[in-house]
Amino acid sequence: MVSSLGVGGAERSSAILSRMLVDAGYLVTTVSILDDIVYEYKGGLVNLESLTSMHKGLYKRWRKFIITRKLLKNERFDYIIDAAPRPWWFRQWFINTFVYQKTDVVFVVHNYNLNSYFPDKPLLGNSLYKKAYQLVGVSKDSVDHFKKKYRLQRGICIYNAFDESYWNRLSDVKIDLPKNKYILSYGRIVDESKNYSFLIKTYAQSILPDQGIKLYIIGDGPDKIKMQNLAKEYDIMDSVVFKAFSENPFPYVKRALFTTLTSNYEGFPMVLIESLAMGTPVVSVDCKSGPSEVIVTGKNGILVPFKDENAYIEALNTMIEDQSFYKRCREGTISSVSKFKIENIIPQWQATLPPKR
Repeated sequence: MVSSLGVGGAERSSAILSRMLVDAGYLVTTVSILDDIVYEYKGGLVNLESLTSMHKGLYKRWRKFIITRKLLKNERFDYIIDAAPRPWWFRQWFINTFVYQKTDVVFVVHNYNLNSYFPDKPLLGNSLYKKAYQLVGVSKDSVDHFKKKYRLQRGICIYNAFDESYWNRLSDVKIDLPKNKYILSYGRIVDESKNYSFLIKTYAQSILPDQGIKLYIIGDGPDKIKMQNLAKEYDIMDSVVFKAFSENPFPYVKRALFTTLTSNYEGFPMVLIESLAMGTPVVSVDCKSGPSEVIVTGKNGILVPFKDENAYIEALNTMIEDQSFYKRCREGTISSVSKFKIENIIPQWQATLPPKR
């Protein structure tokens, strides 16, 4: 169960999970609430938006409910993996009670910020999920967070996996790449969560613009114009290049000097894994959660104290000025993410989803 298979790290991870499970011998059907199918998946697909496109409003929602309930009843799945956001407690209670019923459900939590997955009140959250077959968080910090806040006994960490050969093929796709040196940030442009204003401000105060090293920002979102105006305000519009969302950012990632992450919160940011798998170091703030479980300063990038602007500026400068430091970071990238390869993650899912027949 997913919101979609397009535009987002959680969505990309769900697509990878479908491929990983099918390759491991599972029969997989993905149910997508929205008609946004971008990332490559395996198994069957039920596109609820497409099937109810002729309807509107509450009746459309009701039809999605009926289609899903009928599907689950007819197919008699062994497990349901619910990886969609679940911000409305009453709706989730209704789904748990009348759709999922007696099926074993694994609820995936993709973010340290729990607002999209749990109600604010701990007792209510506990009542919704205490009988879940399992809750899977994508970082250790996020699991500790929801177990403690909602007093839940169940909860394990299974990191998002990456498909090395698939990503390498994507990175070799021929596109018009920038000829100049650049650093990179990519993802949905939502300043409240991704804090692009922090990135633009620190980049403007670093030595990079004067060195001719541009900042490429790939993505779309509600705050894109705001960020473009901020770049104008700091008089660095010639140094900041905004590109539209691409389902394949890997050629850009592979060629970047390093990638950046300045989020206020994450779950397990796949941009870190994607970058390091391409051999590209990362400069990341130590937000909750994920970066501290991936980045080791001096080994594969720099982990900067959360929201410390001066430290982030210094980190950007260090990656340019200290070439021996940068070389060590680049050499340590690929080996640092080997534990996140599919072959190392699938056994954890197999242990969570044992065969029933």
